[in-house]
Amino acid sequence: MDNDNVVRVVRRTVFLATFVVLVGCALNNVTSQPRDSRLSSAVAVVSKGPAIEPFLGQPGPSFVQAYVRFDSDLPDDVIFGIDQEFLDGVARPFHLKGGDWMAFIGLQRTGAVWIATGTDETMAGKPSKDRVWKIRDFRQRLQPNTWYRLRTEADCGTRHFRRFTIEGAGLSKSFDLSQEKLDYPNYMPFSDRAMTFYVFAMRGRSLMTPGAPAGKPVVYFDDVSGGPISVSGDVVAFQSSFEEQQPIGGQPVTSPIIDLEKYQQGRWYLERDEAIFDVQVVPWARSGSHVGRADASLD
Repeated sequence: MDNDNVVRVVRRTVFLATFVVLVGCALNNVTSQPRDSRLSSAVAVVSKGPAIEPFLGQPGPSFVQAYVRFDSDLPDDVIFGIDQEFLDGVARPFHLKGGDWMAFIGLQRTGAVWIATGTDETMAGKPSKDRVWKIRDFRQRLQPNTWYRLRTEADCGTRHFRRFTIEGAGLSKSFDLSQEKLDYPNYMPFSDRAMTFYVFAMRGRSLMTPGAPAGKPVVYFDDVSGGPISVSGDVVAFQSSFEEQQPIGGQPVTSPIIDLEKYQQGRWYLERDEAIFDVQVVPWARSGSHVGRADASLD
């Protein structure tokens, strides 16, 4: 069932203003001091193989999907979710040299859905400074210790969202987002075109309720997949149940051009230096015995 009620539009420069910068920098180094915000995200880069190369030659509809779960003490203010991004690269840009077209959607356990949207200015090639959020609400709290399936569809050719879906524990909600533009948050000088897929949890003091229980800002992920959408259905170019790799380390960044050849296809990397993201063995994994754990602690 579609629910197209936009609860509010928020233009923020607070803790989310520069999130999903694929390449970490000195400002994102881990510190022992209490901090105002943290984004803990893992990213996989896909640029080679028969499932993705035709898409990169002619970008169109694509998807990212993951299962998410949290404990009973997750604070309401923590935002967690999935993202997929089409990177134009510098060798043969489709839209814009160094373009980074982001389909980022987060949600809170309260039922609020945060959609990072683009503008006429970003479509014209000006990276966004203020993040423009369209916030929707399916008005149903998510249950702890339960796996929910999250899925986002976007069109990298038109640079628009298509749909967001959440399912689990008797909940089934879908938002038609076809009128919403993809954001362009950063110039990304990758050597060539690529797709990136993310899972994340983030927290900022500006959204915290004074006096609320501290809780544990930790979110778990399993069975992540992504790739093109063809006329016959999904074409999986990336999939991971976190069984294949641990630990998750930093990215092999080069300068001034980020060389895609340095990245292992489908391998998880920390999205930035500040990220607290690891792989754990648990008895309640959705498949296998491992899950990805994103920790948005501000300590």
